[in-house]
Amino acid sequence: MATVVGLSARYANFLVHPLRPGPGVCQVCHGTANAGYPTCWQCHQAGDILGAGVADAVVPLSLALKGEQYANELWRYKNATGPQQQYFRMGLAAVLWRFLALHEDCIAHHCAISGFDVVTTVPSTSGREDHPLREMVADVVGVARDRHRDLLAPTPAASALGRSASAERYASQALWGENVLLIDDTWTTGNHAQSASTALKVAGAGSVAIVVLGRHLNIGYGDTATYVEQARLRRFAWELCAIRPWSHA
Repeated sequence: MATVVGLSARYANFLVHPLRPGPGVCQVCHGTANAGYPTCWQCHQAGDILGAGVADAVVPLSLALKGEQYANELWRYKNATGPQQQYFRMGLAAVLWRFLALHEDCIAHHCAISGFDVVTTVPSTSGREDHPLREMVADVVGVARDRHRDLLAPTPAASALGRSASAERYASQALWGENVLLIDDTWTTGNHAQSASTALKVAGAGSVAIVVLGRHLNIGYGDTATYVEQARLRRFAWELCAIRPWSHA
C-alpha cells in the first residue's frame, strides 16, 4: 500500500529549500529582493495596497524553478489527463501532507497562535471548476481534510483585476476569529494569495498563514541564478524547518 512517505520520497531529489529572509531575500515570500530592500517589489506593492490584510506568514514549501521538474509537475497536476493526472495529484498531496505534519506547528508558533482552526485554498479566477488543489486538501491530505472549509469565492469584479493585488478579488464566508491556514499551489507574484488573505481577514479571521507548494522563480531573471546557486548548497531534507533554524522530526 502506498504511504505518504513513499509517495513523497522521490521529491527530495529535486525540491529546493528557499533561502531564509536576509540581504537579497524577501522577508515575505523568500524570493529575491534588490540590495538594501527588505522585500521584493511585488510584496512591497501588495503591502501598500492591502495593508493589514496581508498574511501573517508566507511559507513556501520549495522553490519551483522554471523549466525544472517540480515546476513541471505543478503544471501537470492541473493539466495532464488520465493516469498521469492522478499520479501527479497523489504525489503532490503526499508532499503537502508530509510537510504540514512536520512543520504546521512551527508556522502556528511563528504566528503566535496555538494552531489553525480552518484550512482552505485559494480559488481559481479562471473559471476552473473543481480545482485539483481544493480536492487534494479537502479529500486527500489527512492532516487538513477534517478542518477544510470552502470559504473563498471570486467576486464578479475578479476577472477585470488582472493579476493585481486587490481587496475586491475574493469574498469570504463569515469567520469569528478562527485562525486560517490558506493553501496555494504556485506563488509567482503572490497577489492572488494575498488578496485571498485580505478577504479572510475582512470576514473575521484571526491569523492567516499561507503555505505554498512552489515559489516560482525564473533562473534567467536578474540575480535569480545567484540566489538559486546559494539555495542548492543546502540539500533538501524533510526535517529542515521552513520557519525555525533547526531540523526536527
